[in-house]
Amino acid sequence: MKMKSLLGIVLSLSILQSCQNDETNIIQNEVNNKGITFSSIIDDAQNSRAYDTSWEKNDVIGVFMLANSNQSVLATNIPYTTSKGDGYFVSQHSPIYYPEDNSAVDFIAYYPYNENINEYTNYTIDLSNQSKQNAIDLMTAVNLTNRKLESPQGNLQFKHLLAKLVLNLKSTSGSSLKGIKASVSGLQVKGTANLSNGTITPSGETATFSLHINEDATQAEAILLPQNLNESLKIKLELNGQSKEIDTKISGNIEQGNKYIYNVNVNYQGGEITTDPQAKYIRWAETPLITESQLTQSNIKYIIHYTGEIFKDGVLKDKEIRNYSMLYDTNLKMAYWVAYPLCSWYLGDSGRTDAWGYDDKLAENLQPNLSKGINGYDRGHQIPSGDRTRSSSINSQTFYYTNMTPQIGQKMNQAIWADLENAVRGWSSATDTLYVVTGAMPTTATDKTIKYTQDYNGKNMAVPKYYFKALARQVNGQYQTVAYKLDNISYSHRNYNEGILSVKELEEMTGFTFFPDRPEITESIKSQKTAW
Repeated sequence: MKMKSLLGIVLSLSILQSCQNDETNIIQNEVNNKGITFSSIIDDAQNSRAYDTSWEKNDVIGVFMLANSNQSVLATNIPYTTSKGDGYFVSQHSPIYYPEDNSAVDFIAYYPYNENINEYTNYTIDLSNQSKQNAIDLMTAVNLTNRKLESPQGNLQFKHLLAKLVLNLKSTSGSSLKGIKASVSGLQVKGTANLSNGTITPSGETATFSLHINEDATQAEAILLPQNLNESLKIKLELNGQSKEIDTKISGNIEQGNKYIYNVNVNYQGGEITTDPQAKYIRWAETPLITESQLTQSNIKYIIHYTGEIFKDGVLKDKEIRNYSMLYDTNLKMAYWVAYPLCSWYLGDSGRTDAWGYDDKLAENLQPNLSKGINGYDRGHQIPSGDRTRSSSINSQTFYYTNMTPQIGQKMNQAIWADLENAVRGWSSATDTLYVVTGAMPTTATDKTIKYTQDYNGKNMAVPKYYFKALARQVNGQYQTVAYKLDNISYSHRNYNEGILSVKELEEMTGFTFFPDRPEITESIKSQKTAW
């Protein structure tokens, strides 16, 4: 069957017609030589390619073209390459052309390319070797159907057919975890996929396989076959001849397209591995790691405040919209951190409500009474009032006493700290969402003595020695992070960049793990120390 080529590049309508003719002819000739070309996206909000969050240079996909009328195959497993890694795919060898009779066609595309695939209904899956994650993370795109030469340009929208497990490892003993191994037993690792409808058929064969460990031994990853679990998923850790099994609490089913993130603190001392896994709690991109041992302490409370509004559309439709969350210590009468998203949705013109009051999520006797202020200090917000001005009800939640700490006033809270808060609001406009963790620490590495002041009822509340912010945003598909640490003192200047440090440095200083459910925020990204 004779074929015609597709003009796969859309010219901007803003180019003046008088200037367009020569350029159009050049592009038309280039596309005629290349045949059908494709642009693409990985249309998955929480999952990405196993190896990275975007295409890489010279990634290869396979493409089938079918007659729309009877699904007969017109082109079989043609390799297409994105030479620049920008998701624009061009045929490697013999391009695909549209039928000369201009009959409609459907496309099936998949990644990673396998030259041995002849039938799109029978793609062989083998996940027993996890050493190259990007070589086994199967994705398909089947959205381009009923296409003709004159059809408008469309993106191949790739979806994940498998699942992903991410194990974040953090050493709490100060020793390196290099050489650690992680393995899973009893899972099915082989099967077949129908690329046209995404159906996965496991072979029934189970195996033990090793997770891929990154160079710094801070993360272990595995691509998993969707399947039913007879019991909760367990991971075996091995280091220097010692082993420890951890229960991830993942049970029921491994779902197609899901990413399962499990965080664990590892202590290796005296030839023994002990672990403190992440507790089970509601969390978001900005929520720091909370371990099981922390939540078993009666004085540690994890508190969530919602806005009272719900998402009206999208994947989160009908779910409550969060305001902020915090890790609160009822003994110290202060939050170690308050985590929250910052974007235009939360900002408006409600102004300050000054609705000082008790947090309705916690018994009043576990909170300080700050109705008359704090003698010698400001009632310093951790999530600023200015970050929640969409409505009075949302703003009033920032005036809960649990969100307050004793903060030096005129030359700290009202000056250098206020300038940093204003800067953070400005930075949020450069991204869809800025993830913020603001915190306060009552001790330092060299000063473990806790200073107290009294609330209106005479109850002790801790005075922070320093405050911090950990920030993460995504710009042009890449994550950026930065952190700040300012002592709770009177400053003679307002240069908040004096307190700049990397998120990794802040983790080492505070003991908290930031952005643990964003594995794309790697150790190297956390090491960034550049002012925005």
